[in-house]
Amino acid sequence: MSNLEQQKENAIKFYKTAFEGNPTKAVELYVGEEYIQHNPDVANGMHGFIDYY
Repeated sequence: MSNLEQQKENAIKFYKTAFEGNPTKAVELYVGEEYIQHNPDVANGMHGFIDYY
């Protein structure tokens, strides 16, 4: 599997985990030290993502 394919797979797993009700686990498994949110309604950082979802 190429690096790009692995990144796509990880992104899908990240959002699936978060949307199925466990955003904390998604962040723990798939987010590095810095998380930049591109949705203007959601705060940057891991806590912003968890609080929103």
